[in-house]
Amino acid sequence: METPRLTLREFRPDDLDELEIILSDSLVMEFSSKGPLSRKDTSNFINWCIESYENNGYGQWAVIDRETESLIGLCALSQTEINSKKEVEIGYRLAQNAWGKGFATEAGAAVLHFGFGFGFGFEKHKLKSIVAIVSLENRASIRVAVKLGFTDYSVGVYKGK
Repeated sequence: METPRLTLREFRPDDLDELEIILSDSLVMEFSSKGPLSRKDTSNFINWCIESYENNGYGQWAVIDRETESLIGLCALSQTEINSKKEVEIGYRLAQNAWGKGFATEAGAAVLHFGFGFGFGFEKHKLKSIVAIVSLENRASIRVAVKLGFTDYSVGVYKGK
């Protein structure tokens, strides 16, 4: 999938080096339930994404800056559990050098509204709901979620927190 500035595509094993730099950064992972990831954890994440594509037809995608052709993060849909209920979430996480440029909103809008010419999650996959899981302290991510159209919120338990 392409947007004016980004390419979103499935992760591949050869993304490990670039993705490891992003997911091992303590500031990037500050609000992650897992914290910074090791190389092995990042490899496991890529494998989990690949399994999700095969099992669900969707999963987290690599976000590529079309100008630099570099991997700058991830964004897409994935399955999760909140309050002991299975949900589909939109997730986005970007390298620090990609912050503040509107990339998360651009990628998220593509995933929710423009994927393959129609609503990727709701229409293509017939999902009844998509959630955004955001720490109440992560103001930048809250702004992205609001720009993407998420207006209602509730406080829940995610990964035991």
